[in-house]
Amino acid sequence: MATLSTSVSGVSPAGRIAARAYLRGLAAVERGDFDQVLAQFRPDCEFVFVSRTALGARLSGTADLRRWFERFARLLPDPAFDVQRLVIAGPVWHQRIAAHVIIASRVAGEPYQNQFAQFLALRWGKDLVLEDTATWEAASDRLAAAGDTEAAAPPLTATPA
Repeated sequence: MATLSTSVSGVSPAGRIAARAYLRGLAAVERGDFDQVLAQFRPDCEFVFVSRTALGARLSGTADLRRWFERFARLLPDPAFDVQRLVIAGPVWHQRIAAHVIIASRVAGEPYQNQFAQFLALRWGKDLVLEDTATWEAASDRLAAAGDTEAAAPPLTATPA
């Protein structure tokens, strides 16, 4: 289950609720429960994963976001998230979250560990993920060398309306 390696002290009650919701979302990704994850996003959400690899994406809408999570699960099975830092700011109707997270998984049978920063604007449903792309690119190369054609796929783009 997603863990929090830092305290959330000094945060408003609404901030603590947002922190719990964020951790529940990560735990749902760990379980592959994308319905629970997507329920936390607005239908017109925006999602950006900065990368030129198969996980790269600039998407809008929960249908496109589901495609990304499904690809993520295929490329990084059984992920484990450990939140190192979590910053929550803003009023309930416009909260922003910044997180520093360590991810662990297995890639092509070998241990994989990386870190990413995630920035969420809760009111508008915007999400930006910045990962150590050199580490992920090396892992993608290992997957592609092991025969995983999806690992060599281009970044996802939004489905035309």
